[in-house]
Amino acid sequence: MSWQALGSSRYSIAAKIPSPRERRKTIVDLRVQSDFLTPNPYSRPGTRLSCVKGIVIHWVANPKSTAKNNRDFFERRKLGKSGYGSAHYIVCLDGTVVQCLPEAEMAYHVGSSLPYKPGTTQIYTPEAWARLNTNRSGQKPYPNNCTIGIECTHIDWDGRMTKETWRATVKLAAQLLKRYGLTANDLWLHKEVVGWKDCHRWFVNNPAEWARFKAEVGTAMKPTRAEVMLIMSKYFKDIPKEMEWAAPHADSLYEKGVLKGDGQGNLKPADPLTRAEAAVLIDRAIEYVMKELSGK
Repeated sequence: MSWQALGSSRYSIAAKIPSPRERRKTIVDLRVQSDFLTPNPYSRPGTRLSCVKGIVIHWVANPKSTAKNNRDFFERRKLGKSGYGSAHYIVCLDGTVVQCLPEAEMAYHVGSSLPYKPGTTQIYTPEAWARLNTNRSGQKPYPNNCTIGIECTHIDWDGRMTKETWRATVKLAAQLLKRYGLTANDLWLHKEVVGWKDCHRWFVNNPAEWARFKAEVGTAMKPTRAEVMLIMSKYFKDIPKEMEWAAPHADSLYEKGVLKGDGQGNLKPADPLTRAEAAVLIDRAIEYVMKELSGK
């Protein structure tokens, strides 16, 4: 959970934020409920993000509470009696996702006024200072200005999540990273940004779990054959009905010798595409183009 909303929200950089149409607003394979906060100075200031440089993972610090409980907590901040704080998304115990803010707006989820570690006066960690900084001058960053925040519900004070929360957070993080052209290396814990806060506590105290989470996000980001080649054709019997719009493309690739499947009429369109497979496909495509150009 985030409490700080400190720092300047005005920057000279005007990085592009995709429009709702460009972002493909629907989040695939997730139950997402939009329940936007009322515009107010404490949890929904209405400030536009400069850009999106990272996705920050938090815990709600309230065991067994629901996403709705925490969304309403953010809403009550509008009264001005409980400080600043909010996040774009909250993932519930059952895997349902509540969206509290439009992605193009700034949330108060990862600001800080404290040194990142004892014995220093620097606000924010060196890595956050370098990578989450929209100031051309290199002065103090304000990561709220360039990050999307995801709050995770949990079942105990260790921060342990249900399998539904874990899986939904993996999917949500993967889709956000892909949408903004980022990688799993652009995932952050709250602690990795501010240095002093044990948030998300489960991942802070279990580094191997954080590594596993990021690896799962990376896997979820891999393109499927369907995404890369736009397929479904008369040559492949295992392509589902919802992909039939791409049938002519698959036919054409097969007839050109670029796309071959497993030799038994199966393409396995939902399987991730490995680099090795991508290399073979690209090589076949180049070979076909060269033959066409040479007239052979």
